[in-house]
Amino acid sequence: MTSLADIDAAERHIRSKVRMVVADETFFGVLSTGERIAVAFVLDRYDLLQRAWGTMAEAVHRLGPQWTAAALRVQRNGWQHDPAP
Repeated sequence: MTSLADIDAAERHIRSKVRMVVADETFFGVLSTGERIAVAFVLDRYDLLQRAWGTMAEAVHRLGPQWTAAALRVQRNGWQHDPAP
């Protein structure tokens, strides 16, 4: 079972990768597959998702429940600023 602390850590990690790619999209190519999928989801960029993995369903499966939940939280809460403690 995924803990809230695990999702929090994944959320921080994803947020940092999103910021990196927004600053310079060439960094997308150096991310891991999971990081690429999460960044594409957060930024709602289907073009990046296609470069990262392929179909949306397969990408969600590849990302797994913990990182999917974390990516959704980053997208909902914004990637620009860290959430208040």
